[in-house]
Parts: sequence; C-alpha cells; structure tokens
Amino acid sequence: PTGKTSLQSYLEKMQEAKNILLVHNTFIGEDDIAFTKSPIQNHQSAIFFCLCPNANQYIEKALPPIDLLREQNCNIVLGTDSLASNWSLNILDEIKTINKNFPLVPLEEMLKWATINGAKALQMDNKLGSFEKGKQPGIICLSNDLNNIKRLV
Repeated sequence: PTGKTSLQSYLEKMQEAKNILLVHNTFIGEDDIAFTKSPIQNHQSAIFFCLCPNANQYIEKALPPIDLLREQNCNIVLGTDSLASNWSLNILDEIKTINKNFPLVPLEEMLKWATINGAKALQMDNKLGSFEKGKQPGIICLSNDLNNIKRLV
C-alpha cells in the first residue's frame, strides 16, 4: 500500500547504521539501487550487496542481477548462506557459479568480493581480507603450483 519496495521501506529506518548488508538481492532493480545512492541516504557508501548465488539457485532457481550491480558500482560481497539453503559452504563454489553464469566478470573482481569487500562490510578490514603486514589472511594453499589457481574456478 505504500508504493515502496521492501528495501525502500526499511532502509530509511536504518539511517544510524554504519554498514548495511543487503543479502540475496534477486529482486533488486534499478530503482532500489538508485534509492540506496540517493542524497537522502547518508550511508550510501556503507551499503553492501551480499550475493549467495548457490542459495538463490537452491531456493528459487534464480540469480541476482550481477551485471546491473556491477554497472551501478555497488559494493558487492559474497556469502554462502547456510546448509539449510545451500549444498556447500565453500566460497569457491559461489565463485564457480558466478563464473559459469557471468563469464565476463574477472576472477580478480570476484576474489575481492569474497575477501576485502566482505571484511569491509563487517568492519574487519583492519584485520582481515587482504595480504598485508599485521593482518590474518586466513588462506590455505591448495596446490604448490599457484599458476593453477584459475583452474579452481
């Protein structure tokens, strides 16, 4: 009855939040994205769009509009959701799904979504999310040949 989407209805109630994590985003459109960037939204740079593509396919057989989110320079992060709505909690599986369905998205960009962008969304980028002195990168070397990393996705 308000003529607003759920995002538009709730986002204006979160003006005090430092970071807002919008999860799934399968129904988000240009109007909602524009709303997150409008001048009345004081926290526009602190809005993160969390994509869980395998959960989206598991639940509704749909994917978020990744091309649109990229076009609009949205802060994108990757998640896995839970085993209640996903067959895997492996972030590499999420990257593989995006790569399969959006092959023009560079691997380097997806890795940022899975690492530093997520750390920024959780306000932990001073400790996690990148290889820098004093940070905890939390990575496991799966192969001695780092040239094979692209084969993972």
